[in-house]
Amino acid sequence: MRELTLILNTAEKRVQFALCENGSMLCGEDWLAQRGGTEILAPALREACTRLGVTPSAIQRIACVAGPGNFTSLRIGLTTASGLARAVNAKQAGLNYLQCLAANAPALPGEEILVLTNARKGLAYVARFRADENGLPQPEGRTFLLPLPPLPEGTNLGSPNFVTGSALTSNLDCLKQALPSSARLLLGNNAPTLASLVAMEQTINWDDQNGSDIPPLYMRDCDAVENLDAIARAQGRTPEIAHQELERLTHAPLAE
Repeated sequence: MRELTLILNTAEKRVQFALCENGSMLCGEDWLAQRGGTEILAPALREACTRLGVTPSAIQRIACVAGPGNFTSLRIGLTTASGLARAVNAKQAGLNYLQCLAANAPALPGEEILVLTNARKGLAYVARFRADENGLPQPEGRTFLLPLPPLPEGTNLGSPNFVTGSALTSNLDCLKQALPSSARLLLGNNAPTLASLVAMEQTINWDDQNGSDIPPLYMRDCDAVENLDAIARAQGRTPEIAHQELERLTHAPLAE
């Protein structure tokens, strides 16, 4: 029986998947889906399996981008991975979205890549990576949230060789003032390529993985949680009761 690996990314406005066998991509799709990603993804996966002449049970490994990214968008990929893994008894593993984006840069060993993606209005997710001996990005320090625009006074973005991500594209004028002239700005590079996703999947140690759900990397509450007090009052409820109910629901065990 063939054993395939499925790679999923829904972190921002694009929906991407690739089906691979022994490290080679057999089929991949990438489309802009600001709405309706849930309705599109499952039928597209089914059609891809049909074209390859396999059933979904051939998918034995699922690598899914876990974040950071848009709350609703991430859930599309993560819930698809969770449901499919349960159905076909597949292993699951998470991928870091910013690291996958960094893999787009044609970096030589030792070169630094700075990635900035939109978190919400006035915030960006930021992380630094350095290319290893194979040119693949490895994390340098932690991922953090950066207010912009404007950049906080005294912000030091370092001296990266490459800069990429959706927040670079949407805040170019602001960021150029804080970046060295030598940095190569990869404008419009707002999603990992399918090749980058496949390359990062190859770094996963699958022997350490199992069928457990991939923990999401949100880094911040979704907008609904941040606005919970106002939502509760609009519904005629007290914020205290709303927070208690949210706590109960988010920590309740999943039904078998």
